[in-house]
Amino acid sequence: GVCGCCGALRPRYKRLVDNIFPEDPEDGLVKTNMEKLTFYALSAPEKLDRIGAYLSERLIRDVSRHRYG
Repeated sequence: GVCGCCGALRPRYKRLVDNIFPEDPEDGLVKTNMEKLTFYALSAPEKLDRIGAYLSERLIRDVSRHRYG
């Protein structure tokens, strides 16, 4: 998830990407939130570059912190 203090200030695509990752990496990705992200990406194709870049950033960060299931 996202920290409660500033979650609403983050761009929607970042919140949607953050929400696909569970609190516990052993739980795997959150399927319903992946569907929301997919729907958003299809509805706003102009955001695909930003979504992809942020998703890549999250994956690199999580792998470097050994947060994967």
